[in-house]
Amino acid sequence: MTLQNIKYAGLAIVGLIVAIVLYNSQIMISSGNEGVLMKFGSVQSQPLHPGLHVLIPEYETAAIVSVQPETITSAENAATLDLQNIETSVAITYHIDPDDAPFFYENFRNVQSLATKIIKPTVSNDVRAITAHYNAEELITKRDEVDAKIKDLIVKSLLPYRLHVEAINTSNFSFSSSYADAIEAKQVQQQNTLKAQYSLDQEKIDAQKQVVQASANAEAQIAKAKGDAQATILTAQAQSKANELVSSSLTPIIIQQQAIARWNGTLPSYMTSGTNLPFIGTLSNTK
Repeated sequence: MTLQNIKYAGLAIVGLIVAIVLYNSQIMISSGNEGVLMKFGSVQSQPLHPGLHVLIPEYETAAIVSVQPETITSAENAATLDLQNIETSVAITYHIDPDDAPFFYENFRNVQSLATKIIKPTVSNDVRAITAHYNAEELITKRDEVDAKIKDLIVKSLLPYRLHVEAINTSNFSFSSSYADAIEAKQVQQQNTLKAQYSLDQEKIDAQKQVVQASANAEAQIAKAKGDAQATILTAQAQSKANELVSSSLTPIIIQQQAIARWNGTLPSYMTSGTNLPFIGTLSNTK
């Protein structure tokens, strides 16, 4: 091998090494991610946005941070105001702002570390803080109110960590089997009490209806009796007036004529001295 060939071979090797170094110094950041630039391991505040970036070998390095939504679920145990143990789970969906990728990487490095150090302890503390102000029964009857307070407190607690919380979902609170049975028995008793109260109210309404109907019937009977009495009085008055008119219009002649009209023509079998035939003496005396 000639000296010139050795020179060409050396240049080729050097070129290959440079190409390898340059290739390894490139980083491609895909959509939905951000790059975190580090110089001698020191995190830089300016993120590397999606695209191809060339780094200075041995001086600059980069890490990739996802800025897409992430969901972390935390199983929780807490106590109520009346010292009943409850269980629930809280699912938090969040994302990291692209400009906050360097902050996230410097403090947490990855999602698992964030969940372990920040999110799960925060959720536990906030759930316990809220449920401690409610009785176990109120966690059921005031479920929406409790959920809203838990969500508000968690969002407020996570603000210092620059997390954009998209949703917080709390599962139903579960109690011990004995307490759940006690709640069910109480609800059944309340339903039976309400049913009995309804029946009693209905009986009262029916009784009131009967009283009103009886009163109406009595008033109707009184009104009818008054009407009948008034009618009787008027009839009697009319009859009396008619009798007066008849009495005033009768004369002895009319009376005699009516008697004759009613006589059947039969003479008495025996007549005493001085006795006239029926109506004859009367008529003679009236002439």
